[in-house]
Amino acid sequence: METSADLDPPPAGTLVLVGTPLGNRADLSSRARDAILAADLLLCEDTRSPSRLLGAQVGLPPRVSCFAGNEASRVERLLAALGEGKCVVYLSEAGLPVWSDPGSRLVRAAVAAGYAVDVIPAATAASVALCLSGFDANGATFFGFLERSGRGRARALAQVSRNEGPSLLYEAGNRVPGLLRDLAQFENLSTRPMVVARELTKLHQEVRRGSVAELSEQLVEPLRGEVSIVVDGAGPAATGSEEVQVAARRVLELMLDDSMRPRARARELAALTGLAANEIYERLSGSR
Repeated sequence: METSADLDPPPAGTLVLVGTPLGNRADLSSRARDAILAADLLLCEDTRSPSRLLGAQVGLPPRVSCFAGNEASRVERLLAALGEGKCVVYLSEAGLPVWSDPGSRLVRAAVAAGYAVDVIPAATAASVALCLSGFDANGATFFGFLERSGRGRARALAQVSRNEGPSLLYEAGNRVPGLLRDLAQFENLSTRPMVVARELTKLHQEVRRGSVAELSEQLVEPLRGEVSIVVDGAGPAATGSEEVQVAARRVLELMLDDSMRPRARARELAALTGLAANEIYERLSGSR
């Protein structure tokens, strides 16, 4: 069994995932600082991050970039270092590794090779946004970044509409208006409370509150940076047979609405059913 000691440095041959502040350097824990300085090798999503956190004057261990595009190729370097008995620290640019950040490949490789893995935690943007929302966290589901289009996106949006607990999403600021429009298309989501937050823990932190419909109408211009979105859950009373009836009525309305173009109708039906829009379009076209 892997164990973790609060005060002692990680043993040799250990991979340590270190959480870093979202934006306020004062949030860096003393344990995280000690681990960074004690490491034999730093794998960094951004090799500039350690100097920003600890100061340029602080002597640092060797740093190697490790981001989403090259994480797989860094596994060999990681295992070689662990095999030499070195302590390897991986740190995200901000937040906690693995949470919509690289790190999972490193963990799987280390565990498969029999090496210990430890975590020094920090807040994630999703957890901070959920705290700020005031929503009951029971049953919360983390989605991260949704697919930009296609069946995967439609299924995820449909799941958000069904969730009893809050749904936690990330989105690039320039794509937030489109995501909010997609959410507002669901009848059982339009009145659901939602929080849209950006620049969390920073000087210009911004938190917008309202229903899905209200915020989709207000936030029509692109935002800057990455954005955290929390959609409140439906609650147990609004799920099950009631939701099926709501979805069924909407499907019926779409099928009877001859004013809609087939492509638009197919997209809405895809969002409701989770089926591919192209498949629905082909079936609609074939039935004419």
